[in-house]
Amino acid sequence: MQEKNHDRKLDAIERRLDAVAQAIVAYECKHFKGACVLPATAALAEASERSETAALAEAGERSEAAALAEAGAGDEVPEVIEDLEEIEDLEPVDSVEATGSFEVELADTQAADGGDGAAPAVQPGESIFDVILEQIVQGLHSFLAQSADGVRFDLLLSSAPDAVCTLDAEARILSVNPEFTGHLGYTELEIVGRSFDEIIVEGGEQRIVQRAQNLASAGGEHQLPKPEDILVLRIRHSDGSQVSMECVTAVSIRDGVPLLVAALRDPSLHRSLVQQLRESKDNYDALSETLSEAIVRIDERMRIVYANRAVRKTFGFAPEELCGEPFSTLFPDEVFQRHEQDFRKYFVVDDTDRAVLGLPGSLELLGCHKNRGITPMEISFGNSKEYRERTVTCIIRDITQRKTAERRLQQLAYYDQLTGLGNRDLFESDIRSLISNRELFEKGMAALLFLDLDGFKQVNDTLGHDAGDQLLIDTGTRLRRSLRSSDSVYRFGGDEFVVLLGFVHGRRDAAVVATNILGEIHMPYELSGAGSRASQTATVGVSIGIALIPADGDTIESVTRAADLAMYHAKESGKNRFEFYNAQLDARAKERWEVEQGIRSALANGEFVLHYQPIVESDGVVRGVEALLRWNHPHIGEIPPARFIPVAEETGLIIPLGNWVMETAFRDLRAWNENGYPNLYVAVNLSVRQFDQRDLVDAVSGAIERSGASAANIKLEITESCIMSAPKAAIAKMNELKRRHPGLSISIDDFGTGYSSLSYLSQLPADAIKIDLSFVANLFTASNQKVVNAIINLAHSMNVDIVAEGVESREQWEYFSEHHCRSMQGYLFGRAVSREEVDKLLDHPALPRR
Repeated sequence: MQEKNHDRKLDAIERRLDAVAQAIVAYECKHFKGACVLPATAALAEASERSETAALAEAGERSEAAALAEAGAGDEVPEVIEDLEEIEDLEPVDSVEATGSFEVELADTQAADGGDGAAPAVQPGESIFDVILEQIVQGLHSFLAQSADGVRFDLLLSSAPDAVCTLDAEARILSVNPEFTGHLGYTELEIVGRSFDEIIVEGGEQRIVQRAQNLASAGGEHQLPKPEDILVLRIRHSDGSQVSMECVTAVSIRDGVPLLVAALRDPSLHRSLVQQLRESKDNYDALSETLSEAIVRIDERMRIVYANRAVRKTFGFAPEELCGEPFSTLFPDEVFQRHEQDFRKYFVVDDTDRAVLGLPGSLELLGCHKNRGITPMEISFGNSKEYRERTVTCIIRDITQRKTAERRLQQLAYYDQLTGLGNRDLFESDIRSLISNRELFEKGMAALLFLDLDGFKQVNDTLGHDAGDQLLIDTGTRLRRSLRSSDSVYRFGGDEFVVLLGFVHGRRDAAVVATNILGEIHMPYELSGAGSRASQTATVGVSIGIALIPADGDTIESVTRAADLAMYHAKESGKNRFEFYNAQLDARAKERWEVEQGIRSALANGEFVLHYQPIVESDGVVRGVEALLRWNHPHIGEIPPARFIPVAEETGLIIPLGNWVMETAFRDLRAWNENGYPNLYVAVNLSVRQFDQRDLVDAVSGAIERSGASAANIKLEITESCIMSAPKAAIAKMNELKRRHPGLSISIDDFGTGYSSLSYLSQLPADAIKIDLSFVANLFTASNQKVVNAIINLAHSMNVDIVAEGVESREQWEYFSEHHCRSMQGYLFGRAVSREEVDKLLDHPALPRR
């Protein structure tokens, strides 16, 4: 309040001084002799707008004294007009011409400036433009710094707030101050030495050139001001644009050399206060009426004192309907009552203090549209103002679309777009809230279930991705159907689902839910196959791991890890079942991790070796060998393949391991072929993970080319289940391998343990079938013998070779020989041995039969 009163007083003082200055000049026009034409709307305003109020008063008193001395004691200065509007309507005196300029009669100039033509005292940092203008307005000599030394002269120019340059008698620019270069963009090197009229587009260039030329003719003597001495110029900026600047000039002497000082400034920076206020009001009105947001000003009685046209769109009311009405008109009653005290805070707390006090800059609440009813709104509050009384301006926005977009973004951020189930981010938010609810765990517990579908990959690869997506959508529906309203289900990606049971009494409750889920998921799915309109039936299973909260973990990390370990245990235990977490799973997980790290080290340290098991024909002669991987740990000793191969398959390390096996086996094969055994072949197993990789064909081709082995002596063994998981893709890869490497053979390993389709089996580019050792071990049981005979007959009908693996007795060997199974391997003919031992075996024409 004190600041506002001070501003009003200062405005009144400035208006009075402005009136004093104009009255004095008018008086001088009436009584002085001589002539000087000054622009009424520019020069007089400039005379009254000195930067310091005290300087204005001082100048007014000095002018008033001079006028009284010339006119005589009987004359009086006209009464000072105090009202701003009356000043604007002031009629010009008789000597004012129609152009808006005053013709001023001057007394003898020598007397006017004290008789000696002394230049005014200019201080460093003072406006040279204002000093020269004051001299011109008062009819004094426009002269600066008579006989000034160079150092002081340069200081005056460089510290001036105006753009200033000096000219010689040919109007060439001698120097410029920093304000000149900053305002017009020229560097000192670019501008010094150029003629001043080169940068003037239009204005009084001839007048300035004439004044500069007068320097030589007048010898640097004082020059009286002329009507053209106050100019408005269009000056060319260094970037080519044009700027308007006011210009005044004065003669000066620097180190005895006469020169012309030209001071320039932007006229737009010195507009009258009235013009600024009028433009501010116009701008405010234009802005408030063109904004799409409703603008409402309210007083401390919570009544609307102003509303713009946008309130019609936001609230359905015309502005005139709202003015004078209660602010509560715009809100449901209960909403206004709840927020009224918040509204009142904005009358006493301005924006700079709101953050400190915890007061938001805007509020979101429900508004009331005249026709549409309840609508979400956002209100931003300006700072309070005194307009007859204290008011606050509110900008109100209809945020219906934004809220809709926010809900859509939340859907995208927290929900799976395929199934509509919550995603991992929503799960973490929900389980964090659940774990922090300590009251829940005083009465019972919660449970977390990790689910992984069994057989989903086969459905996806066989029937296509559309069918796979439909299966996932249906699975989400079935899971929701199995749960209570207090439970939640999420999809983490792929075929992984998570169920969060908000409350259970114990393990039995969780087991009941898991059993229901198993039953729901095991029911057949009706799916549409790729490229087929007819639906097909598919059946999958689900492996479930269960962790209890807080018994198995009281943090997000610990409980999710426990459920994950239990789920993997369910898969390892036969799939399509549920398992609870137990502490032993941690030990197994630790062992698995140690094995994984050991495999990485073993690859780098060369701890893996290949052993080879002989494959013989019915006469016992070695025809080939199968490469089998062995790990000789430097501290533990030999680690069984059954311990590290599953871990390598699960972690993906089987791919670099498999590539190493191919490279090593193919190099050994080449050595044997080149050292007397040209027809010996080597069989290499391809794991499921290895066969599924996209660049399998390139990996095999690279190993063959680098080793220099003959493709005709290479047999790749692929398991039946590996092929049938994606038969079309498998057939394509097999054909490509055989196309690139003619003579390369492919065997179907562990035949009889999968679920081969005869239609696909007939299309396989296979060269041999290996009867799984489980059938060979139980060969002489009636049921197994029938299966073995069927496999042999199938192979003969498909014209492919048969290899019986796991032959350990003479009776087994004789049986397969009688049934025209030409190739066999097993302990009867030898175990897997090192490469050096293979060299010894090859020296015997036939292996001993045990």
